[in-house]
Amino acid sequence: MSTVEILGWFVLLPLTLYVVISLLVYTPSWVRGPKYRPGLSWWAEPIWIGGQDLEVAAQSEPAREGGGCSARW
Repeated sequence: MSTVEILGWFVLLPLTLYVVISLLVYTPSWVRGPKYRPGLSWWAEPIWIGGQDLEVAAQSEPAREGGGCSARW
C-alpha cells in the first residue's frame, strides 16, 4: 500500500465519518432553534391541548350547585 492509501484509510476515512456523524447529531438542534430555559419568561402563546376552547366550554356546561366531593349524587 502506498502512503496516500494509508493516509486515506487511517486518517481521511475516520475524519470523514466523525464529521458526518457530528453533523447528524447536531443538525436537529440547530434547525429547531432556541428552547425554553428555566429562569426566563415564557414568550410563546398558550396552547389548549385535549379539550374544548374555554369560552365554548363555559357556554355549554350548566352551572352546578355544590360540586367537588360533596357525596350528593
